[in-house]
Amino acid sequence: MYDIERLKKQRHFKEDKYWASPLNFIPENNLGLDGRKVKIHDVSLRDGEQTSNLAFSLNDRIRIAEALSDLGVARIEVGMPIISEEVRQGIKKIISLNLDAEIVTFCRTDKLDVDLAEECGAKKIIVEHVMNPYLIEQAYGIPKETVIENCIEVIRYAQSKGIETTFMGWDLTRADDMDYLHDVYSKIFTDCAPASVVLVDTLGCAMPRAAGYLVKQFREWLPDTVIEYHNHNEFGLANAGVLEAVAAGAEIIHTSINGLGERTGNAATEEIVMMLEVLAGVSTGVNTEKLMETSILLANLSNQTIPRNKPIVGRGLFDMESGIAVDIMRKFQATGFNVPEVSGAYAASLVGQEDGRPVLGKNSGRATISYFLEKLDMSASKEQVADIVERVKAEGRIQRHLLSETQFKAICKKVL
Repeated sequence: MYDIERLKKQRHFKEDKYWASPLNFIPENNLGLDGRKVKIHDVSLRDGEQTSNLAFSLNDRIRIAEALSDLGVARIEVGMPIISEEVRQGIKKIISLNLDAEIVTFCRTDKLDVDLAEECGAKKIIVEHVMNPYLIEQAYGIPKETVIENCIEVIRYAQSKGIETTFMGWDLTRADDMDYLHDVYSKIFTDCAPASVVLVDTLGCAMPRAAGYLVKQFREWLPDTVIEYHNHNEFGLANAGVLEAVAAGAEIIHTSINGLGERTGNAATEEIVMMLEVLAGVSTGVNTEKLMETSILLANLSNQTIPRNKPIVGRGLFDMESGIAVDIMRKFQATGFNVPEVSGAYAASLVGQEDGRPVLGKNSGRATISYFLEKLDMSASKEQVADIVERVKAEGRIQRHLLSETQFKAICKKVL
């Protein structure tokens, strides 16, 4: 018997929360993800602020950091101290709040950046350097040996100040000489042992399997090092790349709320969290019920419009315009079959959205009309319902918009 008790026993189902695909948890498909733990390193305040036409004020930075900590991300990258005095003041204030999340600042391979991070009170930094040999030699005119020496010198300098240091090589995935990379990273990590390494697909141009390959390669080269993964969404593959990176052994994932970031942006925090938690069984430590309020905050402060159909936080995701969806909802409610939204794979409440609701428009069917008639304590014959359906559909096509209850009442008045 295919009833709720049978479904409750399935790994892909959690009552009132989600109903995903059982195929995800077949071992050969799950890739060892089920039961894993991953930390979320949110970059909204650094990489996210590099979104074109965006600038956070001092108060914005503090409010965002508080929201991210409440959300439950493990780490917050709060900016580059070298950028401005305002950014430095924001970093100092955020550090003084003693938030639950770990606070990280971002530095170039330059001792000045480290000094400024120290002045801000930073206990953990990321030191970056370009890792594409063509850029290193052609654009910057720096020999490989000098790159290695500079990185080691700055990392040691930070470590001498008691600052935990992570190394990040940007434009890594466009490097075509693995021996070059092996040489550089092996010498850096053998000599000064940074706390972790960030593997970066700066231009979002690596296929998902390439991301997994890169993580596996670095696990061989640096077997005792924590691997972090950071990518962008140039080809719409950021989430898939993250999935492959985690499956290959990445332990920390860099994301930003609403996918903020340069050009196409970073992997979106809300999408990565839900993808890993619901579809793969990976624990992120994030309170998913706060995703929507955090998304709204960032949308408002960044002045970025969130599409109604954006995954996880789109405000139109749980509207049920289709007559079929409303019909299924009503039938489930009548049987007491307590499942998440029938119009989606997870409940609206799981991500902090308002409950799903039937809406009126060009796709409405008999079930939708019947629902609204009952809601408004109105009755109609089958013929009248059919007439109302056609009028609602026609008005929806004319207006290219959902109809309000007031408009629905006006249509019903004409028919009834």
